[in-house]
Amino acid sequence: RRMSSQVVQLASASDVDQALINENDRLVVIRWGRDDDPLCEEVDETMEKISNTCINMAVFCTVDIEEVPDFTVDHKLYDPYTLMFFHKRKAVKVNTGSSREKYIDALFELTPTTLLKAVEATYKRIQSKKR
Repeated sequence: RRMSSQVVQLASASDVDQALINENDRLVVIRWGRDDDPLCEEVDETMEKISNTCINMAVFCTVDIEEVPDFTVDHKLYDPYTLMFFHKRKAVKVNTGSSREKYIDALFELTPTTLLKAVEATYKRIQSKKR
């Protein structure tokens, strides 16, 4: 499966930890799920489509929960996919427009536009807290 360099595949718990530790300014957006799940493939394509637009706000990653099961219980990763936003190693609530959610899942109407808006709004909220 072709992934761009804009979407980073994290293949171990250590990779996940490093991704969270190494990013201090931008959001780390992680798609948890099964890489071969058609829904996950759609999400990954959506992340790829907007990754250049929000390169200063977010880094996008994927984690196959079959290969890296370490976080499944802690983060309750039982949906076909779960998109979580992290900042400074902590999960942050996602501004989805209508509300603030702990994560985005298959119930959310995910398009490049809705994901970009969620990234922008969440990033803006985090930046405003810094002041």
